Amino acid sequence: MRYMNKKTLAPIILILPLILYAAIVAIQTSQLYAQAEQPPEVVITAPVGNPIRPQRDGVVIVGRSQVPVRISIILSETATKNWTNIEVLADGVGSSEEGIVFEPVTSRRPTGQLIGPGGKVLITINGEWTGTEAYFKLPYLAPGQRWDLYYYIAPPDLIPKEPIYVTFIIKVKFGEEYGWQEIPKTIKLIRPPILRLYIVIALATAVFVGLVVLGRIGFFEMYSTLDLVSMAMIGAAMVVWVQIIGRQFVFPITDRIPFAYNFAVADVPYVLLLITSIALVRKPGAASLTLFVYNIVSEIGWYGINPLWWAYPFAQGLPVDLYIFIRGRAIFTNKAILFKRTISEEEFEAAWEIPGLRFIDGFIVGFLRGFFMQVSLYTVFFPNLFRLEYLWEYIFWWIVIPWSIGNAIGGAISVPIAERIREAAQY
Repeated sequence: MRYMNKKTLAPIILILPLILYAAIVAIQTSQLYAQAEQPPEVVITAPVGNPIRPQRDGVVIVGRSQVPVRISIILSETATKNWTNIEVLADGVGSSEEGIVFEPVTSRRPTGQLIGPGGKVLITINGEWTGTEAYFKLPYLAPGQRWDLYYYIAPPDLIPKEPIYVTFIIKVKFGEEYGWQEIPKTIKLIRPPILRLYIVIALATAVFVGLVVLGRIGFFEMYSTLDLVSMAMIGAAMVVWVQIIGRQFVFPITDRIPFAYNFAVADVPYVLLLITSIALVRKPGAASLTLFVYNIVSEIGWYGINPLWWAYPFAQGLPVDLYIFIRGRAIFTNKAILFKRTISEEEFEAAWEIPGLRFIDGFIVGFLRGFFMQVSLYTVFFPNLFRLEYLWEYIFWWIVIPWSIGNAIGGAISVPIAERIREAAQY
């Protein structure tokens, strides 16, 4: 009996791994089949901004003219089923407890793009407005592809005292054999950052009044005619680089390079010109006034005059000017001198030197300019003047900090070039 049990047990032990393997294969096959039959994933994003500078999803500042809404229909790459005749009916109004809703921008036709692996656009289609809803008819969707659908809605002009939540219903139908799937998307309406707007107005007014007062008390007498001409010419050169050369020829190329925008690669010539202006003048105010010339000339030639922007060059220039005040005449030199704008030649030559200090000056000047430029843009100017609420958690680490580092490196490598220009200008 004991012998027979062993003979019976031996085949079972040998067959057991095969049984387990077959079970695993059956489970995986059923999971794959279920995944293939499961409708694709639907992701709704609103508002949609530049992917390099993403806006905060689900938050809109009232008063914007239009808000693009994106609906992404994604089919997992592991699925095996092709989907056809997909229909989308997207709400363009929404609903809220307060009765405050959006308005569909029917003058702009809804559009859709089929995106393949690697981000390649395979086909582009147009949708239609059916009343207050955007309607899309999608011919097919294969594994590894996604549909990006866009339509535009306008938020109300009413400024709410408290945030208002507006819910949109997006209906998707994956073929005739399926029913309509309803997906809600809630957008929070918030007021413009009024306090920041007041700060912008106060800064702009203070800048204008400050320039007039400084002129009357003789502040500009600190600058020689050559200083003023140098700042004006370099400010104009900045305009040429950014508005004519950069935007038309350089920026479209560099922005395609990964992280080139984040680290401000194309901003290096701009920083070089700023460092050159400071090296030629070597007096507090050189940074702000040079940037102010650039700002005014750009407004006259390209953007239109807007006094609220006049505080922008000072927001990024004043921290630099404070550092120039600290370093005084010794800026961009290795002389360890602080808080001495005027100093005798003998004392200057006898001062202690720190090797590489001039490069540290350039690094700090570039970092201060880049940091306060981006912080002021994303916390004050963009939210108020363009009504854009950016994803600050992303912006700080992927725009502000990298941009500051890029400007800092550009400032450091610009110092010897600026010194050569200064020497050439003296002789």
